[in-house]
Amino acid sequence: MNTMPFESAERHLRKVPSDALVTYETNRYSVPYPLVGYMVEIQDERNGVIRFFHAGKLVAEHTKCTGKHQVSRNKKHFEGILAGGKQKVPQPIPRLIENPAPEVMRRPLSVYDRLLKEEVVR
Repeated sequence: MNTMPFESAERHLRKVPSDALVTYETNRYSVPYPLVGYMVEIQDERNGVIRFFHAGKLVAEHTKCTGKHQVSRNKKHFEGILAGGKQKVPQPIPRLIENPAPEVMRRPLSVYDRLLKEEVVR
C-alpha cells in the first residue's frame, strides 16, 4: 500500500499592519496592501516556503528568511499605492456660522466696582 507522507505545516493568525509587512518569527513578509487591517493566516510549510491566506484564499507566498529581522518584499504587493494616493480625498464642508460669538455688552467700570463692594459687604 502506497501512502503519501503527511505534510506538517504550522498555521498562525496575524493582523496586517499599516505597512503591509506581516511579522513571523522576527522576520517581515509583504502581503497585498489592500489587506491592511485584515487578518491573514500564515502557513509555514517547514520546507522553506511561507504562505499567506485571507478568507481561505492564497494571497502571498515567500521563501522563508533564514536569518533574523529580515524583510521579504514583493513589489507587486505595493502596486497601486501611489495611484491611490493621487486621488483627491473628500474634505469636510466648512460650516459657516452667522454669529460666531455673542454680542458682549459694554459697561462702565463703576458697575463692576459697585458689584465688588457689595460682595465684600456680605
